[in-house]
Amino acid sequence: MTIYLSSIGWLSETPAGNRLRWHFPLRELADGGGYRGLPQAVIIERAPLNLRMVPSRVSLSIYPPGWWDLLGSQSVGGLLLADEFKLPGPAQAVTFVWRGAPARIEFQNSQTGELEAVRSVSDGTVVYVEGQAMDTVAMLGTGGMLEDLRMLDLFRDRQLNWERIAEIAVEKSLDADLNTAGKRYGQPVTLTEEQWADIVRTGQKARASVPADAIAGEPTDWELFELLLGLRWEIALLCGFAYHDGPDTAGSDLDNQLAAPLESPDHSGFAYRIRDADSGETSNVTVVMPTTAAELGIPDMPQYISAEVRLPEAISPQPAVPVSISRTLAAFNPLPFLADRFEVRLIHLTRQSDIRAHGVEMEEIVTASPATGERELNRTFFNRSRLPEDPPLVYSSARSFDVSFPDVLLQSRARAIDGWDRVSGYSAWMPPTPLTLRHDPPPPPLESAAYESGMARIMRRTDIPGEADWKPDSLVRRTGGRLVIYRQNAAPRTTDAGFGSAVPAGDGLYRAAVTGVNALNDFIGGIFSTGGVTENIVAVSGTDIVFRVSGNAGSGSMAFGSGSGRLVQDLKHPSLWVQAADFPADNLPKELVFSDPLPPAAGTAVVTYMARLAYYGRTGPPGGVVRAVRLPAIPDVPPPFTAELLGIDFFHRTLLKIRFTTPAASGRYTVWWCDGAASPEELVRRGSPGTHQAQEAQNGLHLYETLTLPIPQHMDRLITIGVQQVSEGAVSGFAVIPFPLPALQA
Repeated sequence: MTIYLSSIGWLSETPAGNRLRWHFPLRELADGGGYRGLPQAVIIERAPLNLRMVPSRVSLSIYPPGWWDLLGSQSVGGLLLADEFKLPGPAQAVTFVWRGAPARIEFQNSQTGELEAVRSVSDGTVVYVEGQAMDTVAMLGTGGMLEDLRMLDLFRDRQLNWERIAEIAVEKSLDADLNTAGKRYGQPVTLTEEQWADIVRTGQKARASVPADAIAGEPTDWELFELLLGLRWEIALLCGFAYHDGPDTAGSDLDNQLAAPLESPDHSGFAYRIRDADSGETSNVTVVMPTTAAELGIPDMPQYISAEVRLPEAISPQPAVPVSISRTLAAFNPLPFLADRFEVRLIHLTRQSDIRAHGVEMEEIVTASPATGERELNRTFFNRSRLPEDPPLVYSSARSFDVSFPDVLLQSRARAIDGWDRVSGYSAWMPPTPLTLRHDPPPPPLESAAYESGMARIMRRTDIPGEADWKPDSLVRRTGGRLVIYRQNAAPRTTDAGFGSAVPAGDGLYRAAVTGVNALNDFIGGIFSTGGVTENIVAVSGTDIVFRVSGNAGSGSMAFGSGSGRLVQDLKHPSLWVQAADFPADNLPKELVFSDPLPPAAGTAVVTYMARLAYYGRTGPPGGVVRAVRLPAIPDVPPPFTAELLGIDFFHRTLLKIRFTTPAASGRYTVWWCDGAASPEELVRRGSPGTHQAQEAQNGLHLYETLTLPIPQHMDRLITIGVQQVSEGAVSGFAVIPFPLPALQA
């Protein structure tokens, strides 16, 4: 069993005196298989010390120089990137000067397997750490020296003149009422009857527990009780785990005062230890200086790091039936957002200049929300979470909480707290900090598009099995969000380029220099191809592209070497699209109809549309694209014309000359014929074109055609000749005339 004791020098505030607090291994297993639990009583012992002279070499410590064991200078590392030095025994403090390249130094407790402290060092760094039972100094780096290594063992007997000053009845504390236990405080207690009842109930439950009651992954009853003892020195005092040696030590009826308490700090300093009244085991020695303890230093102004707000996502339900749709639509399964919740995630960081502080008390303001009218919120909380690898004097915590809307601002200030119920003054308030909105809601899925006569019609996909119709999330809805329809008005850029070799850029990314290309940022989100590798471009830095190597393209710095290649712009790059229409995002119709006049098309064309959400002054990510076939305008019917028979060629084909009575519009024309008299509609069904392709009218008046038709031998023959204007993808109606063909042999 190991008993740990800590102390602080003379405090003037009530209750005045030197303050002590201790920790018993309550959860340690006893011989009978149960927990060791509460000691029946502890004896507090005090011994005078001469602490007026403290050499500068150990100025970080108040312990006498003679208590330090000098271990000389020890080399670690060398050929090994990780090495360790074993101390002669467990130490409560270690100090040295690091000589060598930058490294990470860990201080480990091999008995418990715990890491008690971590320091990042460079050449000349003075290292001083305190812990419970450090016995291993581990180095991670290229090697160096622990110069002037010293260790401090506070459990060693120093042959001091110990005096028993008080006996504290620890076990009976949980059976006492608040009035009886509160006399230990020397002034009115700050706890309420209900709070004391909760503490007593937790302690009594722990006292009745056995190891078999422990549930994996949950704190034991003793751990909960120890957590309460650690919250405040006053709680530890009332429960028999603390003491103050000073003029305000009135004492409780539960305890025995064995010697007069101190009246003032005017002495040479004292050492303290406690002893288990039953086993006689003693704690470590702790020392207080012969001066009044200095006030706690005020922390620096707090900082918010990566303060973000988002709509938390709910678990997406699985469809009850198989999704029998295309793979593209099946992959579109966005997580639903929890309605009317806005979650803040941030790192709250405070730097503290006073090594005696055990944490900070934060006061925070969440301003009123202009959007919702929610009132300003003021709250107070503590940041006492420290890990061994945390930098010294830095307190940071990852926090998550809800706000009424993303338009609120945050600000906070801090004051230091220690293990003796002391607080410092407050830091300055930090400036109001806006929240970065992390929200990229996808638009509804689109199914198809149609375009005719300057009107576009887009159908939304509303029949995906297992899913309800798309609805805007609460942020989009509450900010009057709109669904914006964009039309593609330019083709993606494609260009040849020179590429340098791929080199690692960290976090699984690679980079390569690109030459011979202007406006390289246009290719963010697009693809590049070189050396047999094709990858997406995730970012651009100067003249370098940044990408992530996929499994089928190799990995490592040799993904490809320098050479030529090609860059292709992302189809959804904003520069390629223009806004065509927008609709309220709430209560969207299934069919989106809007006017989108376009210049006449020369031929059959495709018009491409895409949707994005616009909300809260920002634009969401693009959705899928849909395409509509756009037919050209139907040409005008040609003007009236006459026909002239020019003769018969060598192949017995009839040669005709067509003359428009008025000049025809610029364009191309075809000549058709059919037997007998026919209307324009009948010519479409029965007619045949001439042998020439579509042709332009000479001088806007003349067309020439060769018809492969039977030549009348003995009787005249009547045919119908028709002319139509043609364009790419469209034809006009026919202008027709009857035309008699004379017989060759009348």
